[in-house]
Amino acid sequence: MSKAHRGTPLKQEVPHSGRGKCPVTGLDGVKLLYEHEIDGKKVKISKMAKATLANQKKRQEKAEAQAGA
Repeated sequence: MSKAHRGTPLKQEVPHSGRGKCPVTGLDGVKLLYEHEIDGKKVKISKMAKATLANQKKRQEKAEAQAGA
């Protein structure tokens, strides 16, 4: 299992041990692990924000499929 988002590598590669304020959820002090493109800019987002964006995309695709049928 890959451990790219835990422990020593994370602390060595990014400032503040990868923690900060998530631009999607607004939570402070969370690990910003995943790169995501928002409005043409690459930003780091939290795990919860990644799941939120993925779920929004799935809901939107499902609604479009139902509207088209």
